[in-house]
Amino acid sequence: MGTQIDEKQLQLILDYVAIGKKEGATLACGGIMVTENGLDKGAFMRPTLLTNVTNEMRVAREEIFGPVAVVIKFKTEAEVIVMANDNEFGLGGAVWTKDINRALRVARGVETGRMWVNNYNNLPAHAPFGGYQNSGIGRETHKVILDHYTQTKNIFISMTDTKVGLY
Repeated sequence: MGTQIDEKQLQLILDYVAIGKKEGATLACGGIMVTENGLDKGAFMRPTLLTNVTNEMRVAREEIFGPVAVVIKFKTEAEVIVMANDNEFGLGGAVWTKDINRALRVARGVETGRMWVNNYNNLPAHAPFGGYQNSGIGRETHKVILDHYTQTKNIFISMTDTKVGLY
């Protein structure tokens, strides 16, 4: 795990861990700055896992941009899809399963620009990438990015003096 960009970002991440705990999450591991063995010269943080998280907590709803993962329990496939879509972001998601039909149902149901099945962060250069809602800046890494900068118009001109089409 590398350093955070600066101490301000590290403090922001640590504040999110404190917010999660205050809202009822359990700190399973990490959640602290690392300073031993010369790491005090950077903004290092132990990878962090928060459990007993609900989808209403800020640590589940906001982008932390740090080494923090949350665990939210669910019972059904439909429930987890609703939960995944109940936020303002949708850049990417993943599902791990041996059931290809379930993988496709979840991948189709979750509103994200990219879904991985049984892997994560595989980023082929030729595949479009971008998010839904407030995630991403459009479609990147593919020719479809041009669609975001193009206003398409068709102009049909008749060069004959005779009737063409309906008129």
